[in-house]
Formats: sequence, structure tokens, C-alpha cells
Amino acid sequence: MRTSIFYFVASFLLQVIWFGLIHPHKGVTLLDMFMFSILFVVLFFLIDRVLPFLKKGKA
Repeated sequence: MRTSIFYFVASFLLQVIWFGLIHPHKGVTLLDMFMFSILFVVLFFLIDRVLPFLKKGKA
């Protein structure tokens, strides 16, 4: 659970820095950043759940 929160915060902050400070006129809203951060966390959650089974099958 702690890693999921870390992934969310890290991805959200990177997006805010990238789209808010470096490229501010890209048309990306905070809602877009929030949704992509949640998607990022879900993908990493699934990878963390599936990867041990794949490694176990190869051994």
C-alpha cells in the first residue's frame, strides 16, 4: 500500500512539474494528471501481482 501511494505521489508531482512549469501551454488539466497517476498506480499494482507468478513459472 505504501508503494502505491509513493508511485501516485511521484507520478503526480512529475506531471505537475512537467506540464505546469516546463510546458505550461499543453492543455493538460489537473484532472488529466490525476487520472493518469491513478492509471500508473494500477498498472504497477498489476505488474507487482503478476511478476512473481511469471518468475515462479520459469524457475
